[in-house]
Amino acid sequence: MAQGSGVLREGARRVWRYQRALWWLFIVNLLTATFSAIPVTSHLGKVTDQSVHSQRLANGFDVMAFMELAANPEVSFWSHTTPTIPFVLIYFVFALFVTGGILSAYALDRKLTTGEFFQAAGTYFWRWVRLLVHLLIVITPILILTSIVNKWSGTLADDAPQEKLGFWVEVAGFLVVIFLAMAVRLWFDMAQIVAVAQKERSMWRALGRARRVTFGHFGSLFWVYFQISLTAWLTLALALWSWAYMPGSRAGISFLMFELLMLWWIGTRLWQRASETVWYERLTTGLLTLPISHEMVQTTAEPLPTLR
Repeated sequence: MAQGSGVLREGARRVWRYQRALWWLFIVNLLTATFSAIPVTSHLGKVTDQSVHSQRLANGFDVMAFMELAANPEVSFWSHTTPTIPFVLIYFVFALFVTGGILSAYALDRKLTTGEFFQAAGTYFWRWVRLLVHLLIVITPILILTSIVNKWSGTLADDAPQEKLGFWVEVAGFLVVIFLAMAVRLWFDMAQIVAVAQKERSMWRALGRARRVTFGHFGSLFWVYFQISLTAWLTLALALWSWAYMPGSRAGISFLMFELLMLWWIGTRLWQRASETVWYERLTTGLLTLPISHEMVQTTAEPLPTLR
């Protein structure tokens, strides 16, 4: 527990030391979100102007009013989200591109020059693209499992003698799927960190080494990852609860609250990446008191990258 807290503190320190990565991600997210929201808000404004829905949403967030609005054929809510896709892709590609530079800064534990940062970002970008393809392959069975659980719970809800059996099956299946998704995400996070630390070109080898690191010491690493995830989700829940009771007339306060929430959300994700880097660094240098096999030491003992 104490070691995990030390990793989290050191991870937070590295995020703070290289905080310009956080601000750049936040600014690009704000710009892309602003442009992507324009088509949807413009259409909704025409439909809800002087309507009952606008009155019910202006004095707080009414869930039933929003669901009725989304189901209204005049709204066609999802059909007007198509113009937002290019902006979502722009942010996704940008975040993927800068990841190499961010992880290099965390691994070196110093501020990179602009040239060093973009050199690292460019070096790892196509490796991350290949890793993303592998991720889509690995995550497919989890998506299939999600579909099976949903169908099974629906069948039980209709046919099972126990009234709530279908509900509890769905809840249990949801928890299992979430856990598997988090484990896979953590594995691929570590693959990126291994690739940066060992300057690995082959993503297959990076995934293999990351698998041994991740699942060989899963409890310790997952606890570091889970603490930050739980903090992020609890903050999100609290913010949404507060927003639900905020009058619609206070649009400025609502906007500020959501932007602070987005800043915090991005920050917690960077906190995870920095803490994972610190955990891996301490594991390979023996500062983390965990049993490390001889094979593990051989595969992870290479020095951290040096940018020239």
